[in-house]
Amino acid sequence: MSFRSRFTAVLLVLVMLCFVLWQGLSPQEAAPETVPDVFDEKQTIHIWYTDEALTDYMNSRALGFMEENEKVRIVPTLVSAVEYLEMINEATMKQEVYPDLFLLTNDSLEKAYMAGLATEITDPQQRINENTFSEAALNAVTYQGEKIAYPFSYETSVFLYNRTYLETMAQTKAEALASQAQADAQEGEEASEEETEPVKTVSGADDLVPQTFDDILALADEYDAPEGVESILKWDVSDIFYNYFFAGNYMDIGGETGDDSSIVDVCNEQSVACMKMYQSLNQFFSIEADETDYELVLNEFLQGKTLFTVATTDAIARLEQAKADGTFAWEYGITTMPDISNELATRALSVTNTVVVNGFSRNKEYANAFASYLTCDVDASLYERTGKLAAANGVDYGNPITDVAMASYAESVSLPKIMQASNFWVQLEVAYTGIWQGEDAEAKMQSLEEQMLRQIQ
Repeated sequence: MSFRSRFTAVLLVLVMLCFVLWQGLSPQEAAPETVPDVFDEKQTIHIWYTDEALTDYMNSRALGFMEENEKVRIVPTLVSAVEYLEMINEATMKQEVYPDLFLLTNDSLEKAYMAGLATEITDPQQRINENTFSEAALNAVTYQGEKIAYPFSYETSVFLYNRTYLETMAQTKAEALASQAQADAQEGEEASEEETEPVKTVSGADDLVPQTFDDILALADEYDAPEGVESILKWDVSDIFYNYFFAGNYMDIGGETGDDSSIVDVCNEQSVACMKMYQSLNQFFSIEADETDYELVLNEFLQGKTLFTVATTDAIARLEQAKADGTFAWEYGITTMPDISNELATRALSVTNTVVVNGFSRNKEYANAFASYLTCDVDASLYERTGKLAAANGVDYGNPITDVAMASYAESVSLPKIMQASNFWVQLEVAYTGIWQGEDAEAKMQSLEEQMLRQIQ
């Protein structure tokens, strides 16, 4: 090549380089085929979520995974919850930046699966089983016999009580029993000490924690409420999440995994009996459905105005914070939901947040690996950073209260996945409200069952 040709070629390269720099682009961006980016060798996994409380945690877990897997780049992205699944579908179909993984509640899994956005997981470490998760968690991610997501975290209802108030009541009862025993002795009972039946005692708050709603009513009859206590029991009767447990053990839409359209059982002898008991509580506690909500109820408990309430597991973090900053001056406790009676059991509702592998992802191997890491290698930092409890078993939060929450979750029932039953919880809420306000319990439950049968079958 002549000097002129070489000079012309060099000049042309310089001109092109100047143009690229003038456009504000790096040479690597302008000509990746000649100047490769070091990141090109990495596989990028995008994960979308809608809860801002997860941001710090997701970023931390992404960094932890990337430190162990140098060939992968994890990009967590907070997006709007409005038409979330539709947005994922649109981005995926347009081949724009779309998620390889996304967080989704278990009741929307059928919809995601039918759109091709959820697919059977590979479970690379074979840990999505009964050794790592409860049956409730496994049922939540099972669709038509396949695991189509990884269980991440959960929300369920628990029974919350002011432990300090119960301790005081237990002490008062113990003193009263002792006084009665002493009075009987002073009256000159002839029986010898060996022949006298032992006096029943109450050793503490644990002896007064109600096992059934019959126990609650009996306790309310004899409770001398201290100053400031306005309610023995108060809960949000307008929200099905805090009401479902009343008949939850006897209703079934879709079976244990919520995907069998042949199973619709809402109105039966037991569920109706439970709802009649539910209705009778309005006469005793006089809670107006249109004048209360969860935030109001929980705040009243935090202010010491209520002895018992029904709360979701998010209340644990709020109570711990209130104790730490001194705004909650009592001790509290939680237990699983009391049964209706010795004959009628309860069962709480739960929602499982899951991690879904996008069926259209080009990086399913790494997507499954990160999903497994995110859900199975979880620790107490999830609760510390977000206030959420992991669906995985055996996480040590350093607080026995959380063990009770996990026990409640393990016994819970999930909302159905069947798309035709997506309005079940809304319609059930309407039925519960009507029954609470005095409408015929059996008629409301029968009407709801007939509606679900028309929709599903």
